[in-house]
Amino acid sequence: MRVLFFSSIFPRSWNVTLGIYCQHVCRALVDLGHEARVVSPKGWLEPRGRDPRPAYGLDGIPTEYPTYAYPPRVLQSRYDRFMALSSRAALTRVLDQFRPEAVLSYWAHPDGAVAARFARAAGIPSGVIVGGSDVLVLAREPGRRQRAVIDALHANSAVITVGRDLARAVRALGVPSHKVHVVYQGVDKDLFAPGSAVEARKRLGITPRGRMLVAVGSLLPVKGIDVLIDAVAVVAKTRDVSLYLVGDGKSRAALEAQAERLGLKDRVVHFAGKVDQRGLPDWYRAADLTILASRSEGVPNVLRESLACGTPFVATQVGGVAEIAEGTDCALVPPENVGALAAAIERSLAARGERGVPDQDAKRVALPGLMTWKESTQQIVDLLSGTSRPAGRTNG
Repeated sequence: MRVLFFSSIFPRSWNVTLGIYCQHVCRALVDLGHEARVVSPKGWLEPRGRDPRPAYGLDGIPTEYPTYAYPPRVLQSRYDRFMALSSRAALTRVLDQFRPEAVLSYWAHPDGAVAARFARAAGIPSGVIVGGSDVLVLAREPGRRQRAVIDALHANSAVITVGRDLARAVRALGVPSHKVHVVYQGVDKDLFAPGSAVEARKRLGITPRGRMLVAVGSLLPVKGIDVLIDAVAVVAKTRDVSLYLVGDGKSRAALEAQAERLGLKDRVVHFAGKVDQRGLPDWYRAADLTILASRSEGVPNVLRESLACGTPFVATQVGGVAEIAEGTDCALVPPENVGALAAAIERSLAARGERGVPDQDAKRVALPGLMTWKESTQQIVDLLSGTSRPAGRTNG
C-alpha cells in the first residue's frame, strides 16, 4: 500500500525526538513492505533546518518539510487553512509523483483536517491518529477551536486512538463508533529489554544516592514534574533517594529553581536533559522505579517501555494509564496529590526490597496488549484498507 503520512509532529534534523511515535509508524510501514512518503509542515518560527526539500528523512523515507506560515496565538480555529495553503505545493507534488492510496495523519487539528481535505480531493481514504491533548484538552475548549477539532475528526474516514480512554473521549465528541478504532502503540522489543542495572548505571556514568527514580518526558506543566519534585522532597526526608529527570522543555528553569529552593538540586534531583530513543533503555534499567506524574495523558508509551525493561512504575491515574497498569503491580495515584504520590513511591520502593546492588537479570513484566511496531502498524494499514473512499475524484 502507498501511504502518505502528514503531520507537523515528525522528527527533523534539528529536533530528532519530535514525533518519535510517527517515525516508528512510518519506519514500520516500510519494513512491512509498504511504501511511505512524509509531508511534515514546519512552523515558520521553528529553527531553519538544513534539510533540502524533498529530503530523505532520518530513516531514509522521502520527507518534505514545507514552511507553515500562521499568525501566532490568534485565529487558531483556522490554522488548517494556513497549513493547507503552506503545504499545497508539497501535497500536489506527492499526489502526482507518488499517487498515494491512503493518507495517514497525526494530531486532529490542524493536521488531521488538512489531511482529510487532501484525501477527499484525491478520492482516497484518510485516517487520523489522535495524540491525546488534541482530544482531551483542545476539543474541550469552548468556541471555534473546539468545533474545528470535532469537524476534523468527523472529516476523516477513520479515527485511530492509542487506548480505550481516548476512544471514549472521541465518541463523546459525537464521532460515530464505527469510525473509532483502538490500536495500541508498539514497543521496540529489541531495544527496550531487561538488562543489568549495574551495567546501565556504569554506561550512564551515574552513582545514584540510594534508590533511583526516573521520569522520562518533556519538562512541561502538563507533565506534573513540579508535583513530583515536591513528592520526592517528602520521600527524601526518610530515605536516600535520587530522581533523574530525562527530558527538556520550557519549564526546566522553573523546575530547577524549585529543586534549588528545596535544597534538592544536584543532590537528590538531577536534570539529565534530552535523550534520544536509543539512550532511553539504560535509564529505565538503571532505575528502581519509573515515575509519571502527569496532569493529563493519552496512553504514554514511556510506561510500556519501562515495563519492557523490567522496571515497574508509579503513575497518576489519568487518560489511558490504567490500561497499561492492568495485569501489573504498578501503583496509580490521583493527579495533583503530593502526599499520595510520595506514599505510593515509598510503598513501591519498600515492596521492591532494599536492592543494595540492583538485580543483574531483571524480569520482564507482562504487558497488556504489547505489540511490536510492525504489528501495531499493520493494524493501521488494515483499517485504511478497509475504509471506503470518500466522495470526490478517484485516484486511478
